[in-house]
Amino acid sequence: MGRQKAVIKARREAKRVLRRDSRSHKQREEESVTSLVQMGGVEAIGMARDSRDTSPIKARNEAQAHYLNAIDSKQLIFATGEAGCGKTWISAAKAAEALIHKDVERIIVTRPVLQADEDLGFLPGDIAEKFAPYFRPVYDVLLKRLGASFMQYCLRPEIGKVEIAPFAYMRGRTFENAVVILDEAQNVTAAQMKMFLTRLGENVTVIVNGDITPVRFAGTCSVRFKRCLSSL
Repeated sequence: MGRQKAVIKARREAKRVLRRDSRSHKQREEESVTSLVQMGGVEAIGMARDSRDTSPIKARNEAQAHYLNAIDSKQLIFATGEAGCGKTWISAAKAAEALIHKDVERIIVTRPVLQADEDLGFLPGDIAEKFAPYFRPVYDVLLKRLGASFMQYCLRPEIGKVEIAPFAYMRGRTFENAVVILDEAQNVTAAQMKMFLTRLGENVTVIVNGDITPVRFAGTCSVRFKRCLSSL
């Protein structure tokens, strides 16, 4: 009888400890999120723990200098060039800079998914997880410039400071108080581009990156992008 009482008592004590630990963990998590919101996100992360690239964004050539100047002074920027010329890195780095300085409230990254690529509908996970492989070049830059903790915070659906989505999901949306990056724009038709560009709201910078060199699909994409640019 005494042993049975001891077992019951031990079980009760174990449940009490588990409840206490669970409440403690939840409370710490809620306090963390609250402090992030109250302090605007960046300052509360603890940048000393995060490795974050704060080096100045500098142009390596005249073309990049023009590109940087356009991002700083224009609402709509088109950048063309071969892979490796720096257009994606610069646009993502400038977007991160704008978010950190609170010049905008969010970053939106999009790109078309070609029919020749695998269908997103058959991939596991939500939209962000399905689209992640396509988003990788921009993600890597944002991760370095924002830091891992802040990047993770920004990607949370309820926070929405960094959003990634296929170009098809941009239909009907109006962009405000954001930096919007459209990557791989050579795979967008002129009609799709015009529809996309009619949705610019207040305090928005739209950066359109594309490659006009005839590489993919025997040059059809690059030719289409040239025609798209000339028709705007």
